[in-house]
Amino acid sequence: MKKSLLIPVLFLMATGVQVAQAAVTTYNVVETFFEPDTQPRDSIFKGTFDFDNVTQSVTNLQGWLSESMTGNPGAPGVDGDYGMTWLNLTHQLSSVYDATLGGLLVTTFLNDNTNTFTNAGGGDGWSPQSGVDNGGVYFGWPKPAKNPGNAYAMIFVNTTNPLASLTQAQIDKLAYADCAPGGMMGAVCMTGTSVAGYGSIGTMSGVPVSQFITAAPVPEPETYAMMLAGLGMLGFVARNRRQAAG
Repeated sequence: MKKSLLIPVLFLMATGVQVAQAAVTTYNVVETFFEPDTQPRDSIFKGTFDFDNVTQSVTNLQGWLSESMTGNPGAPGVDGDYGMTWLNLTHQLSSVYDATLGGLLVTTFLNDNTNTFTNAGGGDGWSPQSGVDNGGVYFGWPKPAKNPGNAYAMIFVNTTNPLASLTQAQIDKLAYADCAPGGMMGAVCMTGTSVAGYGSIGTMSGVPVSQFITAAPVPEPETYAMMLAGLGMLGFVARNRRQAAG
């Protein structure tokens, strides 16, 4: 350790302040669903989540889901997203461990509920399998006014190593659903699923093709030490001032 950092660290040790290594790590995730009917636009989810390596749990999954039926296929734009509309998914409402796949299937929603598909034909009304079994028809059908316009994205997190590349079996379980107005086709929501994972491709032939997880940038340990040292010194100075004033 650099000499300039040694004194602050020793000060922290002397004052009883401990620097503990966090068990929770923040990750970035990008998953892509190939949409043959809306090329060159695909359905893409870009988000972040926190993973606790002690409890092997995922929290705070949130991000943005593109609507490939929107935008201009002839104008890539500065960001290369063709001006697509993006839905902000902020409600992580499901996290299920799959022992066969060796990880968690985690889902974040547009609305603060899971009402996505009709359950007239059975099912839980939101899961990819329920969507496939019910033809992707929106929740509340046949009355449009009862459609909450929900959407979600489901990712896979390897609980042994979140950064590990996905196997084909794990990719096959990725899914999304978009029942918001810009991603709907009448009564049918736009979805992305695979035959191997759920028995059918998405409602517009969309299929999951990739998911990449990377660790979000974090400050170096020396930065934390300097920050804590600064706080410690401020407390030390404040205490001396109080004693001098007394």
